[in-house]
Amino acid sequence: MTKNFSPDTSGRFAARNYRLALLPALLMAVVGSASAVDGGVIAAGTGAIKTQGKATTISQSSDKMIVNWKDFNIGKDQSVAVNQPGATSAVLNRVTAANATQIDGTLKANGRVFVVNPAGVVFGKNAKVDVGSLVASALNVHDQEFMDGGQPYGGNYRSLNLYPGQAEAKVMNNGKLVARESVSLVGPQVINSGVIQAKDVTLGAANGAALVMNDSSLRLLLGEQAQHALVANHGSITANGGDVTLSTSATGAIIGTVIQNTGRIEATSASVKEGGAIRLSSMDGGKISVGGRLSGDNAVVISSEGQSGILSPSGTLLDPAIARARVYSAPSTHDVAIESGAKLASKGSVEIRSYGGKVDVNGLINAGADVKIDSTVLTYGDLGPETADGMITTNGRINAQSVQLTSNSININAPINAANGVGATTYTGDINQRANVTATTGSVNLVSGANLVQSDGVKTSAGAGVVLRSQLMSPLFSVRTPAGSIRVANVEAKRITVDGGDVTLAGNLKADGDIAVKSSLYSPPCPADMGCIAVMRGGDLLQSGNVISRTGDVTLNAHGSLSQSALSRTTAGDNVTLSAKNVTTGIVQAGNRITIRANDARLGGKLTAQEIDLPAATTNTEGNIRILPKSANL
Repeated sequence: MTKNFSPDTSGRFAARNYRLALLPALLMAVVGSASAVDGGVIAAGTGAIKTQGKATTISQSSDKMIVNWKDFNIGKDQSVAVNQPGATSAVLNRVTAANATQIDGTLKANGRVFVVNPAGVVFGKNAKVDVGSLVASALNVHDQEFMDGGQPYGGNYRSLNLYPGQAEAKVMNNGKLVARESVSLVGPQVINSGVIQAKDVTLGAANGAALVMNDSSLRLLLGEQAQHALVANHGSITANGGDVTLSTSATGAIIGTVIQNTGRIEATSASVKEGGAIRLSSMDGGKISVGGRLSGDNAVVISSEGQSGILSPSGTLLDPAIARARVYSAPSTHDVAIESGAKLASKGSVEIRSYGGKVDVNGLINAGADVKIDSTVLTYGDLGPETADGMITTNGRINAQSVQLTSNSININAPINAANGVGATTYTGDINQRANVTATTGSVNLVSGANLVQSDGVKTSAGAGVVLRSQLMSPLFSVRTPAGSIRVANVEAKRITVDGGDVTLAGNLKADGDIAVKSSLYSPPCPADMGCIAVMRGGDLLQSGNVISRTGDVTLNAHGSLSQSALSRTTAGDNVTLSAKNVTTGIVQAGNRITIRANDARLGGKLTAQEIDLPAATTNTEGNIRILPKSANL
């Protein structure tokens, strides 16, 4: 016989009427009260429900079928088996009871199984689920949309909308959920304390969502916000050849943790371009707390778009099997922290973003490629950035191929090691370096919009060049703002550039090639095939350490005074040039020429070179001058 079916048309999407062919004997197949489940009525599609003792068998004839249940509770000694036409066939088990569904027994199916209860769904510790795909939802589904296979979404994909249920309903797993395709748990709060194994696994917390699916995949997109949205994993999640996604859509008022991981998440890739990704994403605010262990072959993306940022308590965050790891957040002021004892590791890159907030790296970061940390929000004027927010503090070691830090203020309190280069840029704030920074084959570039301070005992070394600059180069107009001060500890590289207002050389500067210290407003670039140390745009230059160029030149240039301590040593394989209004020298040695340009020069140490050029107003107080023959070496 033929029946007209008119589903509920409330909500954002009005359902269309359609006609379903139903077999008369199967229109109302009811399960007996002794069974695992109770009150099953086939509301759409065709099939049969049979109960024998504690076992219930659902035989589905149509590609899609809807069964309304008084309850869908499965006790620990009970079982439900669903026989479906194919792997993409779907059955919607809608529960109308006022209480959450309790599944503590066995549920098996060869296709897609939906368990929908607006009051919640709970899998007990004895639950064993083995299906093609599983969707357990505390959000509702419109019958007509389900029977239509959703709405066109693009290409061969269709979208099935999930509508709000009870405001604080939970979907919880304490058992073992296994699916050949996917497992999706969705509701205002989703908690896994058991085991989940599937190709793709999604845990999503929201009051509205959409399932995007085709014949081979099923993914969850979150929509309407939930007031107390929470996704937590305290158990084990494994995606073989696919991805794992933990995501929330929370109201802006949320200030607590919205995503928490204390368990293990693993995603392996089926190929270089397929699967192996882990995504933790808070769409509208709240903290993401990541501990335990995350391991993905392809990528790990951790993103907070809300106000409270990202936290990682003690534990192993990511392991070296990860090809790419990202931790970032979208525009709004909030904080990001990798806590002490955590480990962030990747075969590929690591990205941490917090727009205008604080980034605290207290754990270890290991990356096979690049590490990029950015916490900047800029306000631009006609000539470039005028104000900036954000702070980066590294208290944990960072190891990578290259490292780039960008913020309004940067504190480097733990070693940074990168083969290809290290960069740190602040637009209006300070850079404080309290630990070693090393680029074994590349360059180190520290550019501060205000002051740049290196603490005593720290070392900055690079296989190529080192640039220390306390002036901002506008990314829009190449206009430099007034320089701040620079305090330099120990630097070793092929070429070194120190560019600031007042400059203090408190440690040793060593370069294989030239060393040039210039105070000109615009400095010429250092040729790639040369080594040089340049200190530019100066106020006063104070030198208490040693400046050594093994084969090239040393040029120190200050707009004010250039003062070298009596025991400081300035050595160049070729020429040394000292230029300022007032110059006081220490020990100066050059393989070729020493040139001093000043209104007043005081020689406080020995000068040794083949040629020495001094100004007329020179006072030889304690030092002496030694002229070497042309063939002599230092």
